[in-house]
Amino acid sequence: MTFALCLQLPNHIYFKRPLEIWANFVPQVIFLQSIFGYLIVCIIYKWTIDWSKASTQPPSLLNMLISMFLAPGTVDPQSQLYPGQSVVQVILLSTAAACVPWLLCVKPYFHWKEMQKIQRQGYIGLGEGIPRDSSDRMLQGEEEGDGRAIMEDSDEEHVCERSSRLLAID
Repeated sequence: MTFALCLQLPNHIYFKRPLEIWANFVPQVIFLQSIFGYLIVCIIYKWTIDWSKASTQPPSLLNMLISMFLAPGTVDPQSQLYPGQSVVQVILLSTAAACVPWLLCVKPYFHWKEMQKIQRQGYIGLGEGIPRDSSDRMLQGEEEGDGRAIMEDSDEEHVCERSSRLLAID
């Protein structure tokens, strides 16, 4: 997952999209590493300990990760992997929780601000402020959705072109 996220970064840099870097890439990496990166570090740390000489049984890392979300800040002393584990887990969990509104709000906010700036310059969208005249024959055919008005119009052009050529030959 981290590799896939890191593949996005060169694209964002090449296409000069700093908003994508700061509003998507950075919080995604922080969120991912604060949960799954922590689990990987715990796995590696668990491998380095000689549990045959330890006074406790090796803790279940799956249960550790689940209890990190269900009961943050509380670690059973029998299943504790290292001292200070509860503090580290609370910090990582709050960091991951802070990334969620960052991911959900920052990019839409900047797009909204950009849209407000464009609207203040006087530009309007295609359907805003311009009433459509539905009495026009072309628009009626378009509203029916059959494309007939466009076909009829193009047939009339071909007939006019042919008749003008015939008149020029005579």
